[in-house]
Amino acid sequence: MQDPRSHTCCFSGYRPEKMPFRTYDPDAVQALEAALDRAVEHAVSQGYHTFLSGMAAGFDIWAAEAVIRARAHHDIRLLCAVPHDHQSDRFPPSWKKRYNVCLVNSDAVRVFASNYFSGCFSVRNRFMVDSSSLLICYFDGQAGGTAQTVHYAQGSGLRIINLSPRAYDQLSLL
Repeated sequence: MQDPRSHTCCFSGYRPEKMPFRTYDPDAVQALEAALDRAVEHAVSQGYHTFLSGMAAGFDIWAAEAVIRARAHHDIRLLCAVPHDHQSDRFPPSWKKRYNVCLVNSDAVRVFASNYFSGCFSVRNRFMVDSSSLLICYFDGQAGGTAQTVHYAQGSGLRIINLSPRAYDQLSLL
């Protein structure tokens, strides 16, 4: 029997305020969404059919939306890995709406804690990496949860596609 990780991809990236562009810059957001669409399509072409999103505002939700768009053409699954029940309580209304749309359109939701605790995001991130063989990320070197996740994924032997322009344009090589 084949290891389910071989067909599972997870995402990690920054919240809107850490992105190098302004989220009200529609051209920059559209370019990132297009890059995510290409990355998901490439993953599907490589046999990936299960995608894990940590559902934070910003990159995680953009990634979940890319998977939802790709489901119009592919038989793939979106799994939402939610660190705690109240994750979206402090999201601005527009992100909270997008979060809820993604949850409703997902195939499964896994919640790791009923309430926030120090380390619940790390537990969620390790679960996603431990369940996957591919990480699609947006990482330009900033410290934080994305850095920890990328370094853990590297140490765990995952293939990594980094959509940050500060990395190299890996999607142009696809």
